[in-house]
Amino acid sequence: MQRALLPFAALVLAACDPGQGREAFTDSRPPPSLAPRFLAPEGWAWGVVQAEGQPQLRYGVSSPVGTGTRAHVLIVPAYGESAEVWFETARQLNGQGYATWVLERAGQGGSGRYLSPHDLGHTEGFEAGADAVRSFIAGVIRPADDKPLILLGAGDAALTVAMAAQAGAPADAVILSGPDFRVQPPPRRWESLASRLGLSRLPAPGWTAWSRAAPDDYAAGLASDPWRGKVRHAWQTANPDLRLTGASLGWTAAQSRALAQVLAAPAVSQPVLILGPAEGTGAAQDFCGAQAACRYVAITDPGNALHLGENSHRTLWFKVITDLISEESHQVRAVTPSPPA
Repeated sequence: MQRALLPFAALVLAACDPGQGREAFTDSRPPPSLAPRFLAPEGWAWGVVQAEGQPQLRYGVSSPVGTGTRAHVLIVPAYGESAEVWFETARQLNGQGYATWVLERAGQGGSGRYLSPHDLGHTEGFEAGADAVRSFIAGVIRPADDKPLILLGAGDAALTVAMAAQAGAPADAVILSGPDFRVQPPPRRWESLASRLGLSRLPAPGWTAWSRAAPDDYAAGLASDPWRGKVRHAWQTANPDLRLTGASLGWTAAQSRALAQVLAAPAVSQPVLILGPAEGTGAAQDFCGAQAACRYVAITDPGNALHLGENSHRTLWFKVITDLISEESHQVRAVTPSPPA
């Protein structure tokens, strides 16, 4: 019995003394194995903001080349993704005339990490991420009245974006891509006890350290395109500061709380577009039905990372998104008064 308690005691001590966090990382090295379409768009720039009560947040931005900006798109990546995974999408959005911003949540991507080991994902709550999105729009992007801002949240970041919109984020439309609205299983007795004892930084069951031998997103079934499915693993292999594997008990509990809050909150005022699987929509479909204006588009891609899907699926995904952005851009321009002569 005593021998069995030793590993648990070690984890408890680690949670009580989580070690040093890490500041934001803004100097990623391009993996030599990636094609140019997966590298940074022309003019890409990194920045760092300090959110209250959180580690530093990293963001990146690129603008259309040779044309004016028609709209702003703010992307919040899914768990485990860094902004680099969205470079191909940012490049394509720039080509449509849209400035593209990618904001990584605390503890994710190149943003600051809460604790050590740095490949253990942790958060103090999704509410802080939603507040950071609102502050980032108001304090950094500050879009002009004639340029709409579109919020896009992927995976579990769809909860962060939905919470930001419900709290009044100044966006013209909300897009949820492959939203992770899964209902988490109730915590086991020891997990609840650990949280009550302030040990939420313990790894959730099944956590393992990052490994080069781990399957990439294609092999894991998250991405249906074999080349796009290598992108995240390639960037993490070349840049240890971007590595992230499983989550802490605190992250899992925070995601459950966020889902309950999002489903119980009043409808958002903006148009909502949800792109998800044809089957098993569950809570995401329920959320859509509760909104004042929501469209659910079924994408038959078997992977949940729709931006990393094979062309037969991704082309539709990108068209639906850009059609909405274009529509919002035309509507904003139609109602924005011209300056006096």
